[in-house]
Amino acid sequence: MWNKLLCVVLLGLTGSVWAGPNDAVVNHVWVGESIPGQNSATLELNITTVLPAMLLSVSTEAADRVEIHSVFQSRGKMNARLVDSLSLPAHHTTAFGSHKLFLMLVGLKRELNIDDRIPVSLVIEYANHRKQTIDVEATVKKMALSYKHLGSEEIYDHR
Repeated sequence: MWNKLLCVVLLGLTGSVWAGPNDAVVNHVWVGESIPGQNSATLELNITTVLPAMLLSVSTEAADRVEIHSVFQSRGKMNARLVDSLSLPAHHTTAFGSHKLFLMLVGLKRELNIDDRIPVSLVIEYANHRKQTIDVEATVKKMALSYKHLGSEEIYDHR
């Protein structure tokens, strides 16, 4: 009993979502703030799996859709490819926002302001065909540098 309680408390402190010993763990979920008129944003998160699984979909009420993008190099150019689902290997952490994988919020329905919380749902299917929906919240973080607008002589950091 104490072991289960300790696990729940520790996972709560780290911001992870976890349901059972073989379920995926989703953590480090965040998205950068947006500027007026911006219609897409990158969602960053990590998914750690014990069993082989497949990420089937990601959704949020903050955007029309969430797309899974895989970036690859071809003939010296970087290209992005939209994928319908993504294989999640066993005993591995898949990091979105780096390692050539991105989740794009497309068709933002509102501005994303610092410290907003955005609900996100992920649907994962395990090798045994069991499906799981994982609900998390993405924190909107301040971007290191983004441009409010470009004028003839001025570049503004919109922080």
